Amino acid sequence: MCRYGRMSMEQLERTRAESLEDTANRAMPFFQSVIASSLKSGNRCLVVSHANTLRSLIKQIDNISDEDIKSMTIPTGIPMLYRLDADLRPVDPTTELDLKYMIQPRGYTWATSRATGFHGVYLGDIDRLKDIQEKRDKTNRDWQMIVLRNLFTKAFEESGRTENTDGQETVTTRSLCYEVQSKMQEVEFSNMLMLDRAARNLDDLITKFSRKNITRQEFDSMVNKLHIDAEGHVVKPFQPVCSPESRGRRQEVRFEQMESELSFMY
Repeated sequence: MCRYGRMSMEQLERTRAESLEDTANRAMPFFQSVIASSLKSGNRCLVVSHANTLRSLIKQIDNISDEDIKSMTIPTGIPMLYRLDADLRPVDPTTELDLKYMIQPRGYTWATSRATGFHGVYLGDIDRLKDIQEKRDKTNRDWQMIVLRNLFTKAFEESGRTENTDGQETVTTRSLCYEVQSKMQEVEFSNMLMLDRAARNLDDLITKFSRKNITRQEFDSMVNKLHIDAEGHVVKPFQPVCSPESRGRRQEVRFEQMESELSFMY
């Protein structure tokens, strides 16, 4: 108490936690004055920090939106490699690195990060990266399962806690489908695979099978099956950028870009 006794209430409130904005305000001046100037001098820089600082740097380098950066996760203890051009813009490892700059690509891309606009690559042992992907995938699927079960509870409570003749908690299929679809209108839930599949399944029950009601037990069975079927699809696996398949895809994308650039010129 004596240690912080002279601090005002405003100061105490501001020290409760550090937001991403606070981190950026602290880290970006150092990036611009020290790291950026060193890179422009032709040096390679190693940055070691905690996830929030790295996230703020990635947001700046890749120009990731405020909304997208919230969904980006950074694996702990896995090195990330960025290659930047003369203007410190990130070089796309999947389309430009070997085909434009003639530099052999290395590392792994992660579609989970790429979706936000991330242009770095991850370095490390593929078995460890696979373990990270599998754990993130299960955690995400577990979370979506909880969300779906909570939506049933919400629909059940709003319906007046209706039970069928067997004493099972029951809701109308249409009301539950509405709850799931409404949840997906919220930005942080809009891309949740299990919610999307649950909404489709419920819609099929309504339109194809004329099911008016669904019990909690039936919905739990549906959610459990969705949890199993979505394994490996919620959090995408790491992909090596140096594989022949990856190079073939890069060539296709690069040729399309070149055709587009030529057609624009003429």
